[in-house]
Amino acid sequence: SKSKLFYNVYGTPIIEFTLKNISNYIEKKSIYITISKKVTKNEIKLISKYTSNKLIYGGKTRLESLQKAVSFIEDKSYDFLMIHDGARPNIPNTVFKKLIKNSKSNIYDCLLPYEFVSDTLRKSLITVNRDNYKTFQTPQIFKFNLIKKNIKKIHTHITDDFGIIERQKDLKIKLIESSNENLKITRVSDISLFKKLLMQNILYGNGFDIHKLKSGTHLSLAGLKIKSKYMSIGHSDGDVVLHSIIDALLGASNKGDIGEYFPNVPKYKNISSLTLLENIKKEIQLNKCIINKLDCTIICQKIRLTKYKKLIIESLAVLLNCNKRKINIKAKTADKIGLIGKSKAIACWTTIKLIKI
Repeated sequence: SKSKLFYNVYGTPIIEFTLKNISNYIEKKSIYITISKKVTKNEIKLISKYTSNKLIYGGKTRLESLQKAVSFIEDKSYDFLMIHDGARPNIPNTVFKKLIKNSKSNIYDCLLPYEFVSDTLRKSLITVNRDNYKTFQTPQIFKFNLIKKNIKKIHTHITDDFGIIERQKDLKIKLIESSNENLKITRVSDISLFKKLLMQNILYGNGFDIHKLKSGTHLSLAGLKIKSKYMSIGHSDGDVVLHSIIDALLGASNKGDIGEYFPNVPKYKNISSLTLLENIKKEIQLNKCIINKLDCTIICQKIRLTKYKKLIIESLAVLLNCNKRKINIKAKTADKIGLIGKSKAIACWTTIKLIKI
């Protein structure tokens, strides 16, 4: 049966939400991922985008997987090791920031996110004092040498990574209060809850751009130079696809429009739309989003774009760090109506759906 980590939520596997979240704080070169031997080639390809390291085949238990991972990286000069469950895709930003900030103080041996027990707690149907109990989550941070030193000594069953060292004396522990938003996907009902948590982070935007055409040798579209008898007239390079995408991204983020950022002034004359897109990606923090759907309709009369649709999709997938299956390109004519119909202009309409991580 398919792993719960690869179950799609709004068209995106749960593990991708987890890895996208982590990659906002940790560099690819410092991310190590343990995987099951049952993963498919496509699943490996998906996961590999988030690390520059070789994937590590795990063991039968959590402890075995961690032992293999630590063996793999034990010769690295890391001060701290952060360990996280792939099944926790919704780490609150505040928790992540507090964990990293406090680890940098170098005071603590380990840092643990926790929650108070709010439900009535009973043992063998007898109520116990819930104030004496806490539940613990991941990510957990440890001094790397502490884990390396103790991980081969432990043989008991552990349910989290602190279990490796929890019986040691004089540990300097920092507890970080977390919340039930740091959900662990274990049951089908958890997936429904995750969807509800994500709903508040779903953003929609649309964008439109139109440029006049003149005789030329190539047309700028989606960051490509397409051989053509026409070229766009614009203050920049006239790439209607990228301009409409920029406006859609700004619209989804409630941040105005392209003209507010790049007015018709000499500074931006003939500037590449690739540069404009890079600036806007940073402005809206696109690295903290998953593009769930991108739909572009290019309207042009004489330039037949149908044969370029695949190339345009591939270009946009790279530029936006987006799964190309999430991109749809439509090439339409204007039935010889108006400026576009007379091949005096080209236009693009874009709709985008983002999920903020």
